[in-house]
Amino acid sequence: MKPWPTATTELAPGVFAYVQATGAFCIANAGIIAGRDATTAIDALFTPRMTHALLDEAQRVAPKPIARLINTHHHVDHTMGNALFPPGIEIVAHAKAKERMERVPLPLIIEAIKQMAPYFEPELHDIEERLPNVTFDGAAMELRIDERRVRLIHYGTGHTRGDVLVHLPDERILFTGDLAFLYVTPLAMEGHIGNWIRIGRRIIDEIDADIIVPGHGPVGTKADWRTMLDYLELVHTSARRAFDANVPQEEAIAAIDLGEYAEWPEAERITSNVARCYQEFRGEIAEAVVS
Repeated sequence: MKPWPTATTELAPGVFAYVQATGAFCIANAGIIAGRDATTAIDALFTPRMTHALLDEAQRVAPKPIARLINTHHHVDHTMGNALFPPGIEIVAHAKAKERMERVPLPLIIEAIKQMAPYFEPELHDIEERLPNVTFDGAAMELRIDERRVRLIHYGTGHTRGDVLVHLPDERILFTGDLAFLYVTPLAMEGHIGNWIRIGRRIIDEIDADIIVPGHGPVGTKADWRTMLDYLELVHTSARRAFDANVPQEEAIAAIDLGEYAEWPEAERITSNVARCYQEFRGEIAEAVVS
């Protein structure tokens, strides 16, 4: 897979993917949907620099004022930019995502990120928190942008407890948030990998989409999504086999041959992903499936 640039791509008339190069830790993607009188954004990104670049692109390709922002889940690389969006707009998320944002104060998360990724430290000052003000609790919510249908879909705990897919059924476009990492190693630090795999299969079977906009990585298709699911299945199956054989977690991690996935950015996430699998197998993670 060749590197991809930071760029805005029109996927259908008035529908844009804003993709950031590398897709590495806290470097996420966003979406822009133009309406006749107002614009909808999908995810707010992370540092002020990233969010301002997104807002500039939105103004360039969809010059009407932003009236709505959709948060695909609670992680700060998708939500920390909320406060930089215009005041008074709708910020839509799943109720479980908002609950998580309320439960863990933003300053604590920022301090943790400074420890994990100190290169972001100069940009992480004077950050204000802004929570969603419109939520839904259940499997789906439908919005309208003029005549355009936008479906928000929640299948349960995958990458997080509050994951939302943004589906444009008539355009056959799906913004996935972090349920899809394309050609970037997925991270399940707060997820349930077994259920994530089941959700991925349901998406392939149930949602009509020719274009996939992942939370991290380049725009792709369901074939690319299957490649990511193959990674999750490799990790999950290998960890299950090791767990059932009473193999210590560290040995299980060392024994997994990632093959082509070893070339993906952030391949070291295998450590967190196997740890999460072991928690799952010990029954420490609620599956929280929505049927």
